Amino acid sequence: MNEDTSIAAEPRSGRREQNKAENRIALLKAARAVFAEMGFGAASVRDIVRRTDLASGTFYNYFKDKDEIFEAVVGELTGELLRRHNLGRARATSAEEFFRRHYAVYFDFIVEDAELLALARKNFTAIRTLLDKPDVRALAQALNADIRAAMANGLLPRLDVPYLCAAMSGIAFEISVIMVARDPVDPIAAAEFATRLMMGGLEGLPPKA
Repeated sequence: MNEDTSIAAEPRSGRREQNKAENRIALLKAARAVFAEMGFGAASVRDIVRRTDLASGTFYNYFKDKDEIFEAVVGELTGELLRRHNLGRARATSAEEFFRRHYAVYFDFIVEDAELLALARKNFTAIRTLLDKPDVRALAQALNADIRAAMANGLLPRLDVPYLCAAMSGIAFEISVIMVARDPVDPIAAAEFATRLMMGGLEGLPPKA
């Protein structure tokens, strides 16, 4: 291949890679909308492709099946949650702030736009099946690291880290299931409840009217 041919090939290769990236983004955007409207169980690959300008067979150049694209959608959301946690609990200066930032980030993220709220409402059962997947496990690993750092800095007492990590993760997930089913959805109250539970146990919870 001479130099002129090589130079000409580079733009074509760049365009192909750009098109591939744009197609994947389009499929993920469509999948997120479909899962939010229909739920994982009712949705199909055909429903997702219909929301794009792509040919039906194009889907399989990027994802094996509906399960794989659902995992990718959740993985993208997990990545954004990780970024926000890095700006949240990692900067806490007290135990209470550590817990409140943890829960506030999670609950606020779920309700910040209508599509994401609908996605959460319709897909908690499917999301449960992904809790051991690498992208989702990254959330627990980051929390584990932040807990250890908080203990090392004296913000948290020396406790069983895996137990505490599991407790915080479980509280966040299970309270969010109830939170999104309520009308109106109140992430502030959810974060306050979870924080006070962590700080004071049952005695620290506000009375129910």
